[in-house]
Amino acid sequence: MRILVVEDDALIALDMVGLLEEMGHEVVAEAADACTAWDLAAVGRPDVALVDIRLARNTDGGTLARKLYDELGVRSLFVSGSITEDFRKAMQTIQPLGFLGKPVTRRTLDDALRELA
Repeated sequence: MRILVVEDDALIALDMVGLLEEMGHEVVAEAADACTAWDLAAVGRPDVALVDIRLARNTDGGTLARKLYDELGVRSLFVSGSITEDFRKAMQTIQPLGFLGKPVTRRTLDDALRELA
């Protein structure tokens, strides 16, 4: 699976990329903010995006996920320590693949992505 990782913490991003690659996925791009992620997604056309909610440069992962879905048909798996019930409800219309709390483990990530394969 071709995956875009959108995470502003460099160590967490590095860990997620390593886990994804060990699981056999192709990480097509990484970004720390929503604007960069959008530009990379438009070129790289990922199958799925792993998106944190609070991103660098005061950008919003929910807004990014909505744009990815509406304009590119890319669904998001949210990986964040900031997931609230209100956020879950607000994202229902874009059919998210799920919501994972941090820290993410290989098992939780594998379980969430296995349903797509």
